[in-house]
Amino acid sequence: MTEGEMLIALMEQDRTLDRAIKTLDELPEKQAILKLRHRLKEIEGVADKARAYLKSANAMVARAADEVATVQAKIDAEQAKVLSGRVTDPKELQNLTREIDSLARRKDQLEREELNLMEKAEAGEAQVARIEATLAEGRAREASLIEEFKAHGGEMQTEIARLKAGREAMAARFDPRLLARYERLRETKRGVAVGILQGALCSACRTEIPAGQCQVLLAGPEVGECPNCKRMIIVRPEGS
Repeated sequence: MTEGEMLIALMEQDRTLDRAIKTLDELPEKQAILKLRHRLKEIEGVADKARAYLKSANAMVARAADEVATVQAKIDAEQAKVLSGRVTDPKELQNLTREIDSLARRKDQLEREELNLMEKAEAGEAQVARIEATLAEGRAREASLIEEFKAHGGEMQTEIARLKAGREAMAARFDPRLLARYERLRETKRGVAVGILQGALCSACRTEIPAGQCQVLLAGPEVGECPNCKRMIIVRPEGS
C-alpha cells in the first residue's frame, strides 16, 4: 500500500471514528446526564452556602448560650451575697439588688436574642435538609440515566474502542514525520487533513487548481500539498 493509499485509509478510519463518537455524544441519555450534572453542580454551590450559614448560625447560638450562662452565674453570685447575711449595709444591699435586676434584664434580652438565633439556625437546618434531599434525588436520577446510557451506548462504545484500536494499528505503520504532519493538519483543518486531486480540483477545499500548479503536482511525489488549502493532497494521475 502506498503512502497516499495509507493516508486515504487513515482519513476514512478517522471519519468513521468521528461519526461514531458524535453519535455517542448526541445520545439523549448522555445529554440528559450532562445537563443534570450541571444542575447538580449549581445545587452543590447553594448547599455549600446553606451549610456555611448553618454553621455560622449554630456558632452564634452557642455564643449566645454562653453569654446567658455567664450572666446567670453573675446573678447567682450576687444573690448568694444577699442571702449570705454578710452584707448588712442597706445601701450596699440596695446596690446589689439593683445589680441583680440589671443582670436579670440583660439575661432576658440575651435569651430573646438566643431564641431568635435558634429559630434562624432551625430554618437553616431545614433548608440544608431540603437541598440535600434534592441532591440525593438528583444523584439517584443520574445513576438511572447512566444505566440507560450504558444500555443504549454500550455497543457503540465497544465499536468506538474497536475503531480506535484499528486506528492505532494504522498509525503505527506511518513514517513518524508524515503522521505528525497529518495530525497537525487534522487539528487545524477541522478534521480534514487530506484531499485528493480530482482532475484539477482538490476534493478537500473544492477549489480548482490552476493548470500550471496541477502539472507541478502531477510531476511530483504521490503526496503533495494543495496550493489553496495547504492540506496534503493525494496526486492521482488520470487513469491510475
